[in-house]
Amino acid sequence: MKTTMLEPLLIKAIDGVAKKLTSAEKSAEKKATRLLAHWNKMEAAEKEQVVGIAVATITTAITAVIALRGRKKSGLAKVVDVVAKKVG
Repeated sequence: MKTTMLEPLLIKAIDGVAKKLTSAEKSAEKKATRLLAHWNKMEAAEKEQVVGIAVATITTAITAVIALRGRKKSGLAKVVDVVAKKVG
């Protein structure tokens, strides 16, 4: 099999991935713009509540991942400990 036969297939695959990435980037930009617009309209107390919920959610997710991996102390576990100490 000649390698030159695969070039058109490879180019087509790369173009397809590039189009999907461009689409995903545009979608993310739109969502980030909407989120920032909403954030700017929020009061300070609301922002504090949102940040608190986000920190709690992320801490819980990281803790769950660590629990699924086992109880060995990894770099991620150390990060969770640091975050938990700052939050608590």
